[in-house]
Amino acid sequence: MKKILYVFAAAVLALSSCSKGADIVGGYDYYEHTLGGQYMMHIADDLVAGALENLEIALELGKTEVTWASHFSGMTIQKADENVWHLSYEGPFAFDDKTYQTAFVMTATKLNEEKHADWDVTITGSRTEREGYRCTFESLGAITYKALYTEQGWDMLYGRLSMLVFNKDTKKDGCMLTFDGAPSQAHFVRGL
Repeated sequence: MKKILYVFAAAVLALSSCSKGADIVGGYDYYEHTLGGQYMMHIADDLVAGALENLEIALELGKTEVTWASHFSGMTIQKADENVWHLSYEGPFAFDDKTYQTAFVMTATKLNEEKHADWDVTITGSRTEREGYRCTFESLGAITYKALYTEQGWDMLYGRLSMLVFNKDTKKDGCMLTFDGAPSQAHFVRGL
């Protein structure tokens, strides 16, 4: 019986190490392994995807401002061109139940005619936190949000998000989060 357990354990170890190697060899840190990467994912997920969800609700209701119960209450929406909207928000916003003053301007371009659409997004913004810490963030070109296998949210992202971290007026770090498919596979780089 012990021999069977040892063989089973060895097979599981071999399988997990093979599958891990097959996923990726080399590359940068995945975002979830770092606090900075997780923080930037809040920007891509809670902030950008959340704003897109509210935009889709506003388009369905024919509204130009988020007036319903939402984290984005007060966000303004202005149609700029065919399938292009400008979104603007300034106010308190929470990441992991920590609420700080956040501001952003975002341009969202609808890529298809679905009710829950694919979008190209550009964004610039800032967030002020405690003890003199703040950050600025921006997309480097457009970030594409695709709803390939889901009817809620977006499961495929393509593009890059940049963030600078400051304490008072001193730059402390520069970071980049790169998307090339599933959000869980986003790569994070810091020290830029």
